Parts: sequence; structure tokens; C-alpha cells
Amino acid sequence: MKKFAFTMQKVLDLREFERKQAEADLGRALAEENAIRQALEMVAQQHGSAVSAADRMTDIHELYGVSQYFVFLDQKKELLLQELAQAQLVSEQKREAMREAMKKCKVLEQLRERRLATWKKERLLQEENTTDDIVTSRFRSSI
Repeated sequence: MKKFAFTMQKVLDLREFERKQAEADLGRALAEENAIRQALEMVAQQHGSAVSAADRMTDIHELYGVSQYFVFLDQKKELLLQELAQAQLVSEQKREAMREAMKKCKVLEQLRERRLATWKKERLLQEENTTDDIVTSRFRSSI
């Protein structure tokens, strides 16, 4: 009996490639999201260190400078929050694209598994028939 060949193997390979691309895209989107979160944490740390530095200051000019620095940090935080919201939208789109790619792969993989199981059953049946033919021919020749 001939070797098992899935006729849609090239399509399955293409779907696997698309799934891997979708995973990579999602990974990049999540990395961007994490980078923005880390930048937000840095802003929070800078704000905390500026507060502790301002507590020790007595000069009005220095306090004004720290006040302006707080305004700058707040603006930077708002900008980063907007970027984070955009990055989360992109991540969700990439996540959905990956789900779709995985779904397409799974359908083809299930089809392949069903066809393989059918092929195995047919092969087993053919082997049994061949064995029966051999036994029958030996039995006839001995009579």
C-alpha cells in the first residue's frame, strides 16, 4: 500500500507559517506594551524621587523648578497612557489575528488526523485481506 499523503499539506504548512507570523506579531505588540508600562513605572519613580528631593529644598526657585518638573512628568505620564491604550488595542487585534490563524490550523490538522485514521484502517483491512489470501492459497494447495 502506498505511503500516507495529505493532499492539503501545502495549505497546512501555509497556515502554520501564518500562525507563527501571528504569534511573532503578538509578541512584538506585547513587548511594546510592556516597554510603555516600564516607562510609566520610571515616571512614577522619578516623581517619587523629585518629591523626596523637594521636601529638603527651601529655595523658592528650586521649588518652582521641581513644580515645573512635576508638570513635565504629568504630561509625559498622560502621553504614555495614551500610547498604552493604543498599544493595548493593537495587542488585542494581534491576539484576535492569532486566534483566527490557530483556528484555521486546527481545522486542517483535524482533517489530516481523520484522513490518517481512515488510511490506517484501510491499510489494516488490506493487510488482513492479503493475509487471508495467503492462508487460503496455502490451505488450497495442501488439499
